[in-house]
Amino acid sequence: MFTRNSTVSGTLKASMSSSTFASGSSNSSGNSKASVDFARFARETFEKTYGAPTYVAAEARRSQGQDKVISIEYTTSQRDFARDSKRKVAGHMVLGIDDDSTTATVLAKGVPADAGSVSMSLRSPVDSSVVAVLRTASKTERFVEIWHDGALAKSIDVSSVHGEFYGDSTFGKLAWSVNGKSIVYAAEKPEYDKARPEPATPDNSGEEIAGDITDDIIGGVAGIADPRRYEVESDWGETFDGKRPPALVVLDVSSGAARVLAAPDGVSPGQAQCLEECIVFTGYKYAVRKHGIVYCQNRPTGIYTCDFDGGNVKCLHSGSVRSPRVTPSGKGLVFLSTTPGGPHASTSELIYYDLADESATILVPIIATLLTKQQTAGGTQLPAGFVGIYADQLPGEPWLRVGGDPAREVLVFSSTWRSASVVLTLDLLQRELALQTAADGTVGSNVLGANGDIVIGKCSTPAQPEMLVVGEAVCKAGSVSIQWQSIGKPSKGSVQWQVLRGEGQLESVFVYPPAPGHDTRFFWTDDSAAARPLAVVPHGGPHSTYTTEYNALAAGLVQLGFGVLLVNFTGSLGFGQDAVLAQIGKMDTLSIDEIQAAASDVHARGEGDIKRTVYVGGSYSGYTGALLAGMAPGFYRALALRNPVISIGENAAMSDIPDWNYAELGLEYAFDAPPELTPAAFTAMWRASPARLVDKVSDPLLLLVGANDRRVPPPQTLSYFARLKAAGAPAQCKVYPSVGHPLDSMEAERDSFVSIVRFFAAALKK
Repeated sequence: MFTRNSTVSGTLKASMSSSTFASGSSNSSGNSKASVDFARFARETFEKTYGAPTYVAAEARRSQGQDKVISIEYTTSQRDFARDSKRKVAGHMVLGIDDDSTTATVLAKGVPADAGSVSMSLRSPVDSSVVAVLRTASKTERFVEIWHDGALAKSIDVSSVHGEFYGDSTFGKLAWSVNGKSIVYAAEKPEYDKARPEPATPDNSGEEIAGDITDDIIGGVAGIADPRRYEVESDWGETFDGKRPPALVVLDVSSGAARVLAAPDGVSPGQAQCLEECIVFTGYKYAVRKHGIVYCQNRPTGIYTCDFDGGNVKCLHSGSVRSPRVTPSGKGLVFLSTTPGGPHASTSELIYYDLADESATILVPIIATLLTKQQTAGGTQLPAGFVGIYADQLPGEPWLRVGGDPAREVLVFSSTWRSASVVLTLDLLQRELALQTAADGTVGSNVLGANGDIVIGKCSTPAQPEMLVVGEAVCKAGSVSIQWQSIGKPSKGSVQWQVLRGEGQLESVFVYPPAPGHDTRFFWTDDSAAARPLAVVPHGGPHSTYTTEYNALAAGLVQLGFGVLLVNFTGSLGFGQDAVLAQIGKMDTLSIDEIQAAASDVHARGEGDIKRTVYVGGSYSGYTGALLAGMAPGFYRALALRNPVISIGENAAMSDIPDWNYAELGLEYAFDAPPELTPAAFTAMWRASPARLVDKVSDPLLLLVGANDRRVPPPQTLSYFARLKAAGAPAQCKVYPSVGHPLDSMEAERDSFVSIVRFFAAALKK
């Protein structure tokens, strides 16, 4: 789909002296013209590289009677720099596909429409012209809409029935009943009554009191609030700040009646699917407290069923399971399963549950190390090079029909494969897992959904923002194959990248401009690659991965003239379960050594200036950056750290995921009986914490903090900053209000990028 030498945009050949940055007269506000012009240039670079849309949902359907004409509806997320907001936009296009071409022809394209008020939408399985839409009209107004042939057939006000819709991937899922008469979705539980003035009542003081004065009170009565209103009922942590727990809602399409189902005790339901006679859902379990759930696949969960009235609840399978998907035949389910506890993300199993036999079969097992050759495990044929399944969720509509055979159920989904994001298919009939996109680092691919024999997906490279792709599933020599066609053509330019392999499991994606140009004039003007500044950017987690997909931060730094080294150290996902577990107990040593080895390798290759190397990290890689600031002073000219873990013991006491702080050190943690933070445990945490190295820091540090971060709460970083100042270290700190762990508001994204660029410019000038 793309070549390795694709780019976002070509670079201009004209070059200005870097002295431009330092010169210039002052303007009326007292700022030098050079500094203002450079800040504007950094902001414009941000808008160029962060402005591309990302595809969050898509559906593809063949046009009736025209097999080679495909209709696509899609939703993108886009940054609107004029409105300073992120917007959801719905679009539609009609494609013509040709078996002999790798590019689909756009026959027609509709006018994009704002979809910011839409939480979810889904076509009826009975009549494809009928669509259910969950719409939020305002903070207090919510509606379920039923559309028929593009016209609004019914709008149902559910504002008083429940709270906000859950539209996330953890709990949110909109499902139709098999007969198309009902829909099921997740929303906040109704709010308990607040106190209201009681109307005047007659004096009944002489009457005999019925019941006991300590009987439970339900509802807001006697001029007081419902006693349950202020009982402690925590949310699910980061990204769910302040949201009431989810409940399943069943709405009868004909009558418009909506019913909130009671959840099992100690369970929050989500990801609903419908069988003929019941609802299937993931139940997120909690005992004494809820642990943060986003980015965490190791939580206690179960796959449950219940009747459409909420009764007859049954747990089919327990563990750390998620993402149930009903097979097209309705005879079974597939779902993902991860080892409970320990690392927050790791290799997953794919399990099939037979509804008739009430039995579970592992279709794809946990893979310890890369498979050097094709082999069969548990009855499933696995391809050479396979490293296991790494997927947070399966696609909402993941099923393909191949060759017109209704008995052939094929699951299509995305996974991480070393430093690549790939598309896989699993043929349940043949028990064959197949790789359907390149895994060599040339492109990153993801599935958005499937319909019949059509797959709609997206792909990108470090140089090319996301593009839609469409694929046709065919049967070749008895095996499933997807023939892909891109929608549009990638832009041409000069940004390049390569995957660099180190010792063991160390692997990095190195993205760089091959030659200096006008845009690089402030940081790189020498034609020598050895003079190019190097930005070392490990990922957070630590159990995550950088792939050869588009990365806006990397693209922005590359456009400015940096080589960007995206480091996948041992413990990254996509390299086998053994690699994940190798990180445990070594969080302050193994990744540190490998990050330094990766940077030194680029220096040795003559691809980066050893004297002009900087560091960018966030969360766990903010932690490793803070460690390196104290352990390897002088190696980096400057370090920019977003929401770094500074004191593991403090984080264990405040974070929404206290288990992380124990697990990564190899300490025991039980979800149903969280341990005390003993002096011995705190000592182990302190020994691995950057906070102990404050007096060793001499390189410039920029700390970027989200005021509402639940994952790595700000007090530890603010305390660290105060101690750095007291020690005379060259540190700066910025705090962004009303922003959480990802620093993902428009203002936080823009200001942090520009601040990092200006911070590096000042540090590298010295």
